[in-house]
Amino acid sequence: MTDRAPADATTPIVVAINAARRCGQTLELATALATSVGADLEVVFVEDADLLRLADLPVTREIDRISGMTRELDSRRMLRALHCEARQLRRELARIGRASAVRSTLRVVRGHYLTEALAASASVDVAFVHNARRPLPGEHQSRAPLRPIGGPARGGARRAAGGIPLWTLFDGSPASGRALAIAAKLARTLACHLVVVLPVGGVDEIERRKREVQIAADKVTLQYLVVADNRLSQLGQLGQLGKAPGAGSLLVLARKSPDLEDSAARSYLESLTVPVVLVA
Repeated sequence: MTDRAPADATTPIVVAINAARRCGQTLELATALATSVGADLEVVFVEDADLLRLADLPVTREIDRISGMTRELDSRRMLRALHCEARQLRRELARIGRASAVRSTLRVVRGHYLTEALAASASVDVAFVHNARRPLPGEHQSRAPLRPIGGPARGGARRAAGGIPLWTLFDGSPASGRALAIAAKLARTLACHLVVVLPVGGVDEIERRKREVQIAADKVTLQYLVVADNRLSQLGQLGQLGKAPGAGSLLVLARKSPDLEDSAARSYLESLTVPVVLVA
């Protein structure tokens, strides 16, 4: 464990997203944490370069989900859709500013989503990563609008999150201790329980880890899950058993964990559609 503060009020909380209309709850969660620690928000909207290249292929078609009609899709149309997403996001951030004391900025970048998200998280203490883009921009589908973020909305987030767990991985290292501190703060703010994944060890070691967790996560309802090691790929395997972060969950991880250098773990992170919080 460490005495380092879990979040520095002078360091913005980064939110890296690629689908504005599907990341409203992620913005709510980040705003709630920013309010709690007195930080600003820096939202990074990633335009997927691979999708833009794909759109220019002659075989690429857009399918209307209502009529079933197909039409050509090119990078210009996709860029217009992405610019529309960015405008929607700016309106939402303006609402955040009116409804709370949290200041925010928006930065638009183009590249591979996870690469850009990790790059944006490198210089801050806390970053929310939400790889929510699955269908192509411009597809006609039912999309819930971004919810207003403010006092009432945050209260709604608390009620909705009550039965939804937060997840974190704790191996006793200072980095995982900082991630645990942020996870505990979020659990208190959102009034939800916290699932702590512990690498397997001897009985004494596991009990010692649990005591450390209980101290760091005081007044938080805790559950524990022991895995064979601390590789994130273990969570992917557990997902097949319904024992890993699912829809509506939030995963809090140490940003500088060796696990994030593992290709299987990075593939698992890219496959997630739930928000991931990376803590320095």
